[in-house]
Amino acid sequence: MKIYSYKKGSISYEKNLIQALDIDLEKDKIITLVGAGGKTSTIFELGKEFSNLNKKTIITTTTHMGFDKDFILIEKDSDIKRIKNILKKFSLIKVGKKESEYKVKSLDFDLLKKIILLGDFILIEGDGSKNLPLKAPKDNEPVIIEETNLVIGIMGFDSINKKIKDICHRPELVSKLLRKDLDEIIDYKDLVEIAQHENGLKKNVNCKYKVIINKVDKEENLELCKNIANLCEKSNIDVVFTSYR
Repeated sequence: MKIYSYKKGSISYEKNLIQALDIDLEKDKIITLVGAGGKTSTIFELGKEFSNLNKKTIITTTTHMGFDKDFILIEKDSDIKRIKNILKKFSLIKVGKKESEYKVKSLDFDLLKKIILLGDFILIEGDGSKNLPLKAPKDNEPVIIEETNLVIGIMGFDSINKKIKDICHRPELVSKLLRKDLDEIIDYKDLVEIAQHENGLKKNVNCKYKVIINKVDKEENLELCKNIANLCEKSNIDVVFTSYR
């Protein structure tokens, strides 16, 4: 895994996401991740980092998320005691309501608001992307609870130089946002536009906001990352670059 930040006009290596994102361990308690191209990888990496600091960390979703055997499935208030007991033994857990054999969905919001009181940090996946590297949100997305302290918008670097219609989740919305045809190519400036646009990754954001551009798998791409970061800086957006390979 590689993590890079942009400071004073240059790209720097960082040892972890908490440091790169300058997460305030006292204030940034509830973090919602939105976008495409690495949400799930990022949420689990952050969860591991918080857990390594002995912080009780709960991963969940306000929409839908892939199901695995490690999820704790709950549906009612009486399950809260079980979560408390599990957190006495484990510092990182995943919680959701079963939707299907392959998916969990959001807890009812009244229950969710009780669950978030149980952890030191809550990591929430706030929208879906069908495993594609770029998206624009539909009308009812993202779902960001008002208690959120930090929103992290995520995009995939590998969307650059690809056609909107081939690489984007909800390509028609990306096309509209960028004012480009579906057959046109995504360039690096388009990532900046999606990052800063009120109908892009900043939609429904009323708190601290940062961006991760994932899949920067080749160091030769870091010069282009500088250009992206410089433009983001002009919009007062902090951006971090990652490769989880």
